[in-house]
Amino acid sequence: MASSIFGSQQKLSNGPTAEAMAFKNGTTQNASTTATVEPSLLDPLDQTDYDPVSHISEIFATPETISAISQVRKSLRVYSRGLDDKIDELLAAQAAAEPSVQRVAQAHTELSEIFEHIETVRKRAVVAEDVIRDMTADIRKLDETKRNLTSSMTMLKRLQMLTTAYEQLVTMVKNREYKDASQLLEAVIELVGYFKSYRSITQIANLSKNVATLEHNIAEQVSADFEMAIDGKKPEYFSERSNVLQEACAMLDALGESYRQRQITWYCNVQLREYRNIFRGSEEAGSLDNISRRYSYLKRMLKGIEPQINQIFPPHWAVAEALCRSFCEITRDDYKLHLSQSGRTLNVDLLLQALEETMEFEQFLEKRYNHSRTSIDSSDASSGDKTALVFGRAISEAFEPYLGLWVESQDRKLSALVSQYSNQMITPPSADDEASQLVLPSSVDLFLSYRKLLAQSAKISTGVQLLNLSKIFAKHLQQYADRALTQHVLERAATEQDVQLACLIIATANYCHTTAEQLEQRISDVIDEEFKSQVDFDKEKDSFIAVTNNAVQSLVRKVEMDSKPAWREMLNTNWSKLHSVGDQSAYVTELIKAIESNVRLVIQYSPKEMFVRSFCDRVLEMTVSTFLPNIARCKPLTELVSEQLLLDCYVLKKSFTRLPVIDSPPDVQPSTSYLNLVNRVMSRLESVLKAVLTGQSADLPENLKVYLPTTNIVKRAFNNEKFRWRAE
Repeated sequence: MASSIFGSQQKLSNGPTAEAMAFKNGTTQNASTTATVEPSLLDPLDQTDYDPVSHISEIFATPETISAISQVRKSLRVYSRGLDDKIDELLAAQAAAEPSVQRVAQAHTELSEIFEHIETVRKRAVVAEDVIRDMTADIRKLDETKRNLTSSMTMLKRLQMLTTAYEQLVTMVKNREYKDASQLLEAVIELVGYFKSYRSITQIANLSKNVATLEHNIAEQVSADFEMAIDGKKPEYFSERSNVLQEACAMLDALGESYRQRQITWYCNVQLREYRNIFRGSEEAGSLDNISRRYSYLKRMLKGIEPQINQIFPPHWAVAEALCRSFCEITRDDYKLHLSQSGRTLNVDLLLQALEETMEFEQFLEKRYNHSRTSIDSSDASSGDKTALVFGRAISEAFEPYLGLWVESQDRKLSALVSQYSNQMITPPSADDEASQLVLPSSVDLFLSYRKLLAQSAKISTGVQLLNLSKIFAKHLQQYADRALTQHVLERAATEQDVQLACLIIATANYCHTTAEQLEQRISDVIDEEFKSQVDFDKEKDSFIAVTNNAVQSLVRKVEMDSKPAWREMLNTNWSKLHSVGDQSAYVTELIKAIESNVRLVIQYSPKEMFVRSFCDRVLEMTVSTFLPNIARCKPLTELVSEQLLLDCYVLKKSFTRLPVIDSPPDVQPSTSYLNLVNRVMSRLESVLKAVLTGQSADLPENLKVYLPTTNIVKRAFNNEKFRWRAE
C-alpha cells in the first residue's frame, strides 16, 4: 500500500520526500531501531471500501514497526497536502472551462429545435400522403378493375377453348382421328388443370367431369381397337389400319403413365397366354427337363412379333423388354412351385443344368436390352452392383434356396475324389524319366476341380452358398493333407527312392499351400462383402506346412542313420594312443561323406532351394546335438584329445558352410543367414572343447556352465548321469 500512497503523492507534488520514498520502499529507520513494513500491507489505501483500522493493524503488525509511527504520520500529512493541492487545481480548471459548458448546453437546445422541426416535416408528409392517396384512389380502383376484367376475359377465353376443344375431341375420338386428337387431348388436360381451383362453379365442375369421362372412354376405345387387331376378334384391322394403333399409343401417352402401363400389361398377357397354357408348372412341359423349350419359345415369339411391336408401339414404351420381364416373372413363379413340390428329391445334375441354361438365357436378355450397363457375363459381374442389371436374377432367383443340394453333391464328389487319391500308391518317376513330375498329379487335379467349381458357383451364387462351398474346399484340403500326403511320409527315408518320394511330397505340400492361399484370395474377391471375413484357410495351410516339416524330418533321420557308423568309429577310437594333433580324424571323413551324399540326393530331387536350406539347417542341428554328448564319451578327454576334436570340429564346420551349394561353382556362396547359423551352432562345439582345454579335471562341469550358461543341448549332454569327467 505504501507504493499506492506515495505513487499518488508523486502525481500531486513534483517529487516525493525522502521519508515518503523510505516509506514507499517499506522500511523506516531511526537512531535506535530499524523496522520493516511490507509494501503489500499498504496497498488497501486505494480501495473503495478502505478500512483504516484493519490497515493500521496490518502495517503495525509487529512491535518493531511501532517506532515508525512518526514517519508514517509525517508521510500521511504530506500525502494529504498533496490531495488538497490537487483539488484546488481541479476547481481552477473547472472555472476556466465554464464557457465550454455553456456552449454544450446551447448545442443541446439547438438539437432539440432540429428534432421538433423534423417531427413537423414528418407530420406534413403524412398529411400529403393521405391527400395523394385520396387523389389516386380512383386510379387504383380502375387498375384493379382492369386486371380483374383481363383475368376474367382470359378465363372465359380459356373456358371457351376448353369447351371447343372438348367438343372437337369427342368428334375426333369417335372418328378415331387419333393423330390430331392426341395433341388436342394434351391441351384439354392442361386446360382442365388450369380450372382446378374453380371446380366449385357448377359449369366448370360438370365440364371437368365430362373430360374425365372422355379420358376413360378414350382408354376403353383404344383398348378395344387393340383387342380387335391383336387378340383375333378383327385380325384384318391390324393389316388395314396398323397406323391407327400407332396413333392410339400417342393418345395413351397423353392420358398418362397408368394408362400406358395398363395397355403394355394387357399386350404382354395376350402374347403370353399360350405360353401359360403350354408350360404350366403341373404339366410335363413345365418340368426342368423342358426348360430349354421355354426359352426357345420366347426367342421364337420375339422373332415373330418384334416387327409388330416396332410398327405399333413407340420405342420409349420398351414393350419387348416388358414382354421378356413378364415372361421371366411367369417362369420364375412356375419354377418356384415346381421346386417346392420336388423338395430334396430333385436331381442335382438336372437342377444345375437347368440353372446354367437359365443363366445363359438371362445373359441373352441382358445383352439384348441393356447395352449401357455391365453385362452379367463380364469379368467383374460377380462382384459388381447386381441392382444395375435388368435381368440379373429374373428367373434364377427361384433356384437359390435349392443350391444347397448342389453344394452337398459337390461335397460327396470331392470326398470320393480325395478317397481315391488317398488309396493311390505314390510311385516317384525313375531318375531316367525326363518328364519327371514336380508335384503329385492328384494335387493338380484337386485344384483344377476347385477352380471349375468356383467359377460355376460364382455364376450361380456369390452369397451364403459360395461360403458353404469354401468350407467344403477347406474340409477336403485338410483331408488331402492328412490322407493323401501325411500317410505316405515315411518315418525315416532309407533309400534313394525314399528320398525322391519325400522331396515329391514336400513339393506337393508347398504347391498346395501356395495354391490354397490363391484360392482363399479368389473366393474373397468374388464373395459378397458380408461373408468375406468368414473365408479362412489358415488351418489347412498350417497342415501343409506340417506335412513339409515331417517330410524334411524323414530325410534328416536318414542322415542320422547313415552317420551312425562314423559316430561308432569316433567312440571306438583309442584316444589314449593319440600322441599329437595331426590331420582330421577318420570318423570326420566318414561323417562328412554321409552328410554330403544325402544333401546331393536332396538337391537332385528337390525343386526349390528353400527346401535344401531347411534340410541343411536341420542336419546341422542334428549333427551338433549328437556330437556334444559324444565328446563326453571320448576317453580319456585330455588336452591333446580336445585339440584333435577341436580340429575335427573346424573341418566339419568348413564342410557345413558349403552344404547348400555343394555342387555349385566355388564363387557361389550360401546365404549370409545360413553362414551365421553355422557359426552360431558350431560355436557350441567349439565352446565345449575350449572349456575342456582351459579347465581342470575336477571342476570342468562348472567351467562349462560359465562358458555356456544358456545352451540347453550342452546342459542335457553334461547333466547325463552316465557322464563322468575323468583325467588321465
